[in-house]
Amino acid sequence: TAVNMMPYRRRMQIVFQDPYASLDPRMTVGDIIGEAIDIHKLCKSKQERHDRIIEMLRRVGLNSEHANRYPHEFSGGQRQRVGIARALAVDPEFIVCDEPISALDVSIQAQVVNMFEELQEQMGLTYLFIAHDLSVVKHISNRIGVMYLGKLVELADSSELTFHSVHPYTRSLISAIPVADPRLSRTRQRIVLEGDVPSPVNPPSGCRFRTRCPYATERCAQEEPAFREVSPGHYAACHNLEQVK
Repeated sequence: TAVNMMPYRRRMQIVFQDPYASLDPRMTVGDIIGEAIDIHKLCKSKQERHDRIIEMLRRVGLNSEHANRYPHEFSGGQRQRVGIARALAVDPEFIVCDEPISALDVSIQAQVVNMFEELQEQMGLTYLFIAHDLSVVKHISNRIGVMYLGKLVELADSSELTFHSVHPYTRSLISAIPVADPRLSRTRQRIVLEGDVPSPVNPPSGCRFRTRCPYATERCAQEEPAFREVSPGHYAACHNLEQVK
């Protein structure tokens, strides 16, 4: 029930993808951050509540004057900071970051990612960081899981996955990461997948990636590959790992 979930909800919070849609336009920033504090009864007085809200704003690079403003008065990057402050207000252990920078300008993305890292170090947080941008994932993550049509296809430490990936889908994604050096970029081999992504409602039989995989065999259509450990701490789901180069 909702009552039984309350202790877990305090320990787990979420930062949403869209900072425009995830904040109530009728509430001030102070009330948005203070709502979770009130629900979990974390403060014994109005002054303590006020001080906690200001502290959360300070942690995300905002100040006390912002507490009385409404979401429409902020930029996209500032709104996302408010969303992060709301998640931090109940002192969680684990935060789900659901594409928290994809709706922001590129110039702001780096600031928000750096702030996530600083907050993690200061508060001992664990993130589940969901994103499509592998360069950002590689920068912020200790461990990376790659999904295709709702199934994990590979899981490994960040450096291991970047330099020693074994699944053909992961290798294709990594080959698509832009390189700033044009000379180095010309020497890299881009792995281009053919075909369209199948419908998640009606996925292919067996391995879901087989319709776009250059290594697919009859077995891939008949049998779903097991998610197995291919080296210490490195897992993958593929029937033909020995053929992937």
